[in-house]
Order: sequence, then structure tokens, then C-alpha cells
Amino acid sequence: MTADFLWTCRAGFESDLAEEVSGKVLAPALARGRAPRDRLPTFGRQGLPIQAEVAPTAEDCLPIVKQRLGEGAFGFHVWVPDSDAGNALTGLADQLGRELRAGLGDAGARERRADQLAASDPLVQIAVTSRERAFIGALPVSEVASTWPGGRARMKLPAGAPSRATAKLLEALSWIGIAPGPGEVCVDLGAAPGGWTFVLLAKRARVIAVDRAAMAPAIARDRRLRHVRDNAFEFRPDEPVDWLFCDMVHKPTEVARLIARWGREGLARLVVSNLKLPMKKRVPVVAEARRIVQAGGWKDLRTRQLYHDRDEITLFAHA
Repeated sequence: MTADFLWTCRAGFESDLAEEVSGKVLAPALARGRAPRDRLPTFGRQGLPIQAEVAPTAEDCLPIVKQRLGEGAFGFHVWVPDSDAGNALTGLADQLGRELRAGLGDAGARERRADQLAASDPLVQIAVTSRERAFIGALPVSEVASTWPGGRARMKLPAGAPSRATAKLLEALSWIGIAPGPGEVCVDLGAAPGGWTFVLLAKRARVIAVDRAAMAPAIARDRRLRHVRDNAFEFRPDEPVDWLFCDMVHKPTEVARLIARWGREGLARLVVSNLKLPMKKRVPVVAEARRIVQAGGWKDLRTRQLYHDRDEITLFAHA
């Protein structure tokens, strides 16, 4: 795999991303650095191997794109960085995408949505970073950071959702590729007013919501919900549960220690948590939080700043 990657992130976190990938900031929401090693970068929404740098025109891009389609199904994304300057290029990128698809001819019939591809099928990406410059690269879809163009996994907020936190958990479950099933027991720490509990109840799970504050009335009436008005850091379930969910405004290392304790005591099989980030030294803080969680016995730890995350990241692991 090529060692030179283009990465995109939430605007304002490009320095953190560049630090993670041992690279440099190119522009707001953009960094250039090394390829993934043992894991994908926490702050990288999407990345592509830099296989060509060209003008963002169909004439320049089409021959390179055709070389990377393979013989079977493929995915194709044209995206811009999620910044003020990048979003101003959306019209150019959309027009380029239309022209390229028209130029693919019969091969275009093999295009599929990225989330419908087989693991080895290529996802060809074009990142339009200015009116003069575009980066092109392709990877097997199993190796990309996101199956959404530019990593912008926009979740529609369902009717009745009590807060925007609902979109965060919907995206998190999409990212990890699994979700609670009917009858599974979930603990939601810091649950009020119920943004995450809303999602879990919609999955027909049973929920123990731990928060001293009130839950939204419509959620509070659900028979599958037990609201425990307790301190989330002191609560322990009577018996091990299937899932631990946590979205609390506390220092990330404090939440990491709480998750680690649940791991050491075998209180849950899986964990999904937000970690709120400080204004400075975010990469070392994430590294320390990861170390603490892993020391609690949690395995296959993944961390990512998802599209709906603001000054926070999402964590997933299993026992």
C-alpha cells in the first residue's frame, strides 16, 4: 500500500489528524500523511491513497479513473473537504462526478453503492480540494475509513427524537456495523433526556437509563425502560448486561476509567461511548484514554471522530 495518503476530518481538527498520521496540514479539514498501520486514525473521517494529482476536469480525471475500476463492481465517490472553502467547491465536484459517470460508458453499469460492495471491490475516490487540484485514489472497500463520500455520514433525525444525540448514536451503530437486538439489555449512562435511549428502545432492546435528571415523557412511559436516578459513576447492574452506552460531559480519562472498571468486573459484553475532548493536546489524551480502556480488558478497541461528533470522539470495544 502506498505510504502517501490524503485524509479529511472535521474542520478545526486538521492539526490533530496531521499529528496522528505523521503528516502536514494542507488546508482546513485536510491533511497529508502516512497510510494506516495497525488502525485507522481517530480523527480521519475518510482517506485515500494519493495515486494521482490532477486538475478537477473530466479530461484529466477520466483516464485515471478508468484504470482503477477493475472488471467487476466498483464504488465511485467525488467529494470535497467539509470546510467553508471546501463546501464552496460542491458544485464543481458534482459537475465533475456527472461528467465522469457519463464518460464511463458501459462500465458505469457496474457502479454500486459503497456499502453494497464485496470486500475486495474497489472504491475509487476523487477529492476536489481547489478549482485547480484534485486527488485520485482507489482502495478495496474493506480498507476505507467510511463508505460515505468524504466520511459525511449524515443521519436523519427520526420524528420524536428528544435530542440531536440520537443522530450520534445512529451513526455510531452504522459505523460499528452491529446494534442491540430485541430483548438485549442495555445500560445508558448519562441518559437524560433520552437521545440514545430513544434509539435503543426503537431496536426493541430493554434499557436501564441511569441519570438523576428526568427522561423525556414519551420515553419514560415505555415499559422496556427502567430509569435509575443514580450517579453514573457509582451505578452497577445487578447482573452483567449486553451493552454499555455512555454519553456524559466529563473528562475523557474519567470516562475511560469508568469503562475500564466495567471491563474488569465483566459487567457488559460491548461498549459504545462518547469521549469529550479538551481544547489542546487531543491526540495524547485520546492515546491515554485508549490505554486505560484496553487495560480494563476491552478488546478490538476502535475510536473515531464521526460526522455527528463535535468536540468529542466515539469509542467501541467488546469484552
